[in-house]
Amino acid sequence: MKTIYLDNAATSFPKPEGVSAAMKTYMDEIGATINRSVYGSAQDAGLVTLQLRERLKKLFHFPEPVTHVILTPGATWGLNMVIKGFLKSGDHCIVSSMEHNAVMRPLLQLEGVAFDRIPCNQEGLLNPDHVETLIRPNTKLLVMAHGSNVCGSVQDAKAVGEICSRHGIAFVLDAAQTAGHIPVDFEEFHLSALVVPGHKGLLGPSGIGALLMTDSFAKAISPIIAGGTG
Repeated sequence: MKTIYLDNAATSFPKPEGVSAAMKTYMDEIGATINRSVYGSAQDAGLVTLQLRERLKKLFHFPEPVTHVILTPGATWGLNMVIKGFLKSGDHCIVSSMEHNAVMRPLLQLEGVAFDRIPCNQEGLLNPDHVETLIRPNTKLLVMAHGSNVCGSVQDAKAVGEICSRHGIAFVLDAAQTAGHIPVDFEEFHLSALVVPGHKGLLGPSGIGALLMTDSFAKAISPIIAGGTG
């Protein structure tokens, strides 16, 4: 019996030809840890990751240096990094009412940080005009899912980004459901940070993602993980 896979909102399948072969080649023939060694295969592996970061920079129209394209273990890791690393006690954050647990659970863990939800209609879409009604003097961050993993609604990230830009509020976009499917433009959306997984629309393996940040936003983040040099 033929199986028809319909769970691509969770993980894309099947992967493009060559993905599993490339992973096997690395494990069987290379095995080097990048940025820690200078012998040939380690340098080759490092070049592959640099080229990947360059492609991500181009794909998302990212204006900052490639050093600000960070490879992560996934979108949840990236969202935790920006939410927990940026917000401090006394800050206020705005989210949509369509947010994933990868946004809501880190927010709920932060003591002294308040947040408000932008209401969405029965189609899962927010009205950008509601954003300004929620802004407080201590609003520091707006985090929004670009596309819903439940109903597929896609928010107007450009309109929300323009509002954040006018008010000096950092704007983080969770593009877990849209990256690789519809255009995501870092500059046009006035983003401070963009979080994407590798295993959905970008058709890569599980356990990898990317976080793209402006220099000013990166400098405002306190690291939540320490150790290592890779």
